[in-house]
Amino acid sequence: MKKFLSCLIIVLLTFTLTPSISFAQISKQINANIKTKRVPAGTIIKLKLLDPVSSSTGAIGDEFDMMIADNVIVDNCVVIPQGTVIRGSLEEIQSPKRLYKGGTIRLYFDHIVSPTGRQLPFYAGICNNPSVTYDGALSSKTNYGTAFNKTVENTKNIVVKPTVWGWDKGGEMLNGTPKYILAPISAIVSAPVAGIYFVGDSIANIFKKGEDFSINQGDTIQVQLLKPVDMPVY
Repeated sequence: MKKFLSCLIIVLLTFTLTPSISFAQISKQINANIKTKRVPAGTIIKLKLLDPVSSSTGAIGDEFDMMIADNVIVDNCVVIPQGTVIRGSLEEIQSPKRLYKGGTIRLYFDHIVSPTGRQLPFYAGICNNPSVTYDGALSSKTNYGTAFNKTVENTKNIVVKPTVWGWDKGGEMLNGTPKYILAPISAIVSAPVAGIYFVGDSIANIFKKGEDFSINQGDTIQVQLLKPVDMPVY
């Protein structure tokens, strides 16, 4: 009876321990095959937005996802494959203000998800973007100056368009002679209207709010790594 129990215990221990030993060996072998490749600071990376962000609808702390738009290659090796996810949040939001000052958002990049599922810190700043401010935020960059320039352009069009119309229409009649009369009359008539518009719109721009800033789903931005990233590769 004692021999039977001893044999039974040995068999049970064999079946119990063997799987865990195999699993440990497999895990050790997998970890041994994983190495890291450094993506140096200064590397330019193109990102595609998966979630829209806007100064009109967003709130501080709102999370967003982006993905790598193009493979990041180091030493002829794809270190960060296209489609790799990067997560972050809205660090700062400024709504549009009077004097036509535009909205602003600041993106905080939190981490990148490696192909092995690890979450690695991702420090980057936006670059090569016409909407980026001197301190790295994104803004519609509207202000009273841009509003004034728009007012000047619209004022000019109020005079130019009727003048061109008079010139063209006059040129179609009586061998074109009436255009020398019709074009100046059109300019003289439209000039007071343009003046009223210019004064009114210039005053109105003081009280107008600027434009919101938005990045739509699928839009791409470029960022520059501020610190290197060590990505696991096989």
